[in-house]
Amino acid sequence: MTAADRWDAKYAEWHEPGSPSEFVTGHAELLAECSTAVDLAGGTGGTALWLASLGIDTTLVDVSPRALEIARGAADERGFRLRTVRADLEAEPLPTVRELGSEQGWHAAVCSNFLHRPLLNSLDQLLVRGGLAFVQIATVNNLLVNARPSRSYLVEQGELPDLCSGLETVSFEEGWFATRHEARLVARRPG
Repeated sequence: MTAADRWDAKYAEWHEPGSPSEFVTGHAELLAECSTAVDLAGGTGGTALWLASLGIDTTLVDVSPRALEIARGAADERGFRLRTVRADLEAEPLPTVRELGSEQGWHAAVCSNFLHRPLLNSLDQLLVRGGLAFVQIATVNNLLVNARPSRSYLVEQGELPDLCSGLETVSFEEGWFATRHEARLVARRPG
């Protein structure tokens, strides 16, 4: 079974997009200067749709055709422009900026609850100079309370800034957010 098959099965009964990441929505002031954004492994598009609602030209990337279908339907219903790209972000080599739908890169990149270390290590290549990355991933401390996600999908304490090499940290925090222990990073491509 492929990754697309697994995720399509997960989303088979979904008809609406999920909620946007409150981590990302909490940084609306930083996004005010962003005219383009990409939501990586964004599932059914909750965060991507929120970005599009701000007038940001947004691209949603996910492996699941079903998730992208849900997001496109919601965008059409709401009158938002949302570009969707089906891509396996865990495949090697990683998709290029052009393969993901941009000529020069984005002003903002979101990666929420998706851990693929090579992708995080190349976020700077997806951003224009001065572009911002918003990365939110559960840490190993999450296992103290929650059985999922499993350890292979979690970052170690303090690991996230180092994974996003090539970016300068704007803010970084780790802690309990509701019932999840997460690392949350906002970082900028120099320039």
